[in-house]
Amino acid sequence: MITEQDIKFPDIPFGKTAVLIVLGLAIYFVYLYVVGFDSVMNVLRHANYWYIVLAMLVVLVSNAFHTAGWWVYLRNVGYKISFMKAYQMYLSSIFFVNVVPTMAVSGEVSKIYFIQKSTPDTRFDKTLATCLISRVLEIIPIATGATVGVLYMAFFYGMPLWATIFCLFIALVMVSLAIGGLVVAMDNALLRRLTGAAFRLLGRLLKRDLSVQAEQIDVILMQFDTSLKGITGNKALIAGSLLLIFTAWCLDVSVAYIAFMAVGSTVSPMLVITVFSVMVILQMLPLFLPGGIGVVDIVMTTLYMTVGIQKETAAGATMIVRFVTLWFLTAVGGLVTLYLVKAHGKNGVK
Repeated sequence: MITEQDIKFPDIPFGKTAVLIVLGLAIYFVYLYVVGFDSVMNVLRHANYWYIVLAMLVVLVSNAFHTAGWWVYLRNVGYKISFMKAYQMYLSSIFFVNVVPTMAVSGEVSKIYFIQKSTPDTRFDKTLATCLISRVLEIIPIATGATVGVLYMAFFYGMPLWATIFCLFIALVMVSLAIGGLVVAMDNALLRRLTGAAFRLLGRLLKRDLSVQAEQIDVILMQFDTSLKGITGNKALIAGSLLLIFTAWCLDVSVAYIAFMAVGSTVSPMLVITVFSVMVILQMLPLFLPGGIGVVDIVMTTLYMTVGIQKETAAGATMIVRFVTLWFLTAVGGLVTLYLVKAHGKNGVK
């Protein structure tokens, strides 16, 4: 039986890492300034600040529900981890997802890392299973909202054909990736074959013998199959987690609606659902830009404009949404990551 201690996660030296995180945040916000932070500040000066504060509070609450959708699995596998600690790890994962856009993989890796460092009696396969199933379930409301919303907008709001096709394509890509990943994860023999092939290819590229590492991972994958099936076999647990995640998604979407209220405009809730869902999907894709900055903002503004929303209103609401869901959460996640590194990155389980 392989535990997370056997994986031997490296310690994180707090001093050097803190400097890198702070430097990364500084570079991030300098980049935001270069691409249009002045415009953002201009919009914020004329917006209703109370609505912006409300949106910031709502997004923190929504992430608490996202955390709960993952935390129920952690408790189910017997981990003695508090909800607040899990919430901190979830916020930290947002920082990594936004700074290192890799289909949210960077965020899941950070969760696994900090669980190993802070929680006793954990196993890598169990931790991985909890992260995988919660991530797959989070895609369901996002992809559904984008698909249903786009079809609704196409029929009742005359959304241009190109915009309809684009949104449906983005939703289809995300659903396909989620289903494909889940199918591979559930087929343990296929997963082990693909992993073995990947190690052999990596060994050839690096000109190193990775057979020992491959064997260790193979044992972990056998344990992972049992852990994943143990979770997916509990239908009540899955239903409860999905309800929490759906609640979180509703709160996420409300942030976009509040953003329009902040700039003194009201829009169709279905339009907000559609564009926000597409934004989340684009933000998760590996666009090689932190948080999809620039690309996602342009897409959101353009989609709002295709159904008749004025450019200034569309741009202003988009800036507020991105300020709350990207810039604000990235800063909070970075600060939480500093705390977690200080508390657990060096000395291991406490």
